[in-house]
Amino acid sequence: MKRDVSVEFARIIACLMVIGIHISLNICHDGYFDASRLGFACIVADAVGVFWLILGFFLFLNTSYKKLIRKTIVNIGVPTLLFSIFAFYFGEWIAEGVPLNESILHSFQEYVDVLKELLKWNSPVKYGGHLWYIYVYMLIILIYPVLKATVDYLDEKVERQKIFMLMTMGAFLLNDISRNQLFQFSHHSINALVLASVIVIWGNIIYKRKEDLVTKRNLLLSVLAFIGFNMMRTIFQLYFYHIEAGDNILFWYSSIGVLCAACVVIFAFCVENVIVKIKHLGDIINFLASHTFNIYLLHFMIIYVLRRISFQDKLYNWMPNEILYMCILVIMVFTVSFLASVGLRMFGNICRKLINKGVHFL
Repeated sequence: MKRDVSVEFARIIACLMVIGIHISLNICHDGYFDASRLGFACIVADAVGVFWLILGFFLFLNTSYKKLIRKTIVNIGVPTLLFSIFAFYFGEWIAEGVPLNESILHSFQEYVDVLKELLKWNSPVKYGGHLWYIYVYMLIILIYPVLKATVDYLDEKVERQKIFMLMTMGAFLLNDISRNQLFQFSHHSINALVLASVIVIWGNIIYKRKEDLVTKRNLLLSVLAFIGFNMMRTIFQLYFYHIEAGDNILFWYSSIGVLCAACVVIFAFCVENVIVKIKHLGDIINFLASHTFNIYLLHFMIIYVLRRISFQDKLYNWMPNEILYMCILVIMVFTVSFLASVGLRMFGNICRKLINKGVHFL
């Protein structure tokens, strides 16, 4: 299937946002809550929501559940497993400078702990906390037949889609009002699966309306709405911090998070015409986007490596302000992760060719 460059552009934006989440400076420092740091955190907060929407764009085009499972295992499960094994045995050596033998050798209890975390459907390895998204992704694929039946039902009438979106948004708002006590959404297993599934269905509905959404008016509105929502979120969150009311609106599983994610994909839809008019830009975006999954896997460890060599400290001291520092760091981590992904892909292609030659020779 031909790549939709607007979707690939949204994928790159979401990837940059994920990195932004993980390099953000602490909002609370020196005894107060920093509004500028909080503003940056709000802007990058909804990367996962964008990814769930993108999943919904194409997920329900699949006709074979068996093929979908196989494709997920090969393209998502195997790379995640290989990364987890590598991080478990070599992570401390690469990211923290621990002697190689200490990094490789693990006690019996550590293996037991890995098993316990897997039974909870959590990522069991250090430098793999961000992999919760992959674990929830796999649960979504597991319940695909249920989601597919829901989508087919909603697709029969536009009114059903509208009612679904209004009712679910109402539920998100009630959950926000209850400070996430109503549904207790989180980044873990079932608590993440329910909302993620709803956003995936939102993605299916939104993508079906892509042509209607691509207007100059929506280009402007998506930008203004995104900025407005995050200004409002920053103000509310500062107030919530002061009254110790939690920070659930700062996450993708809030009503404002879903709306901001929708703004990002609509903006990407609207700039597609600009992208295709610039020679080779679409090809560059598609190439970069083809590496976003690997970048997602690798970036967390890359951040640790850069921290180990004091890169962040040097960059921070050199930058004139913190927002610029975080923006530059996001680009640097993305670039290093991208280059690592390119290297790994080249290495994989070489190994594949050598194996094929060996099989042919035999």
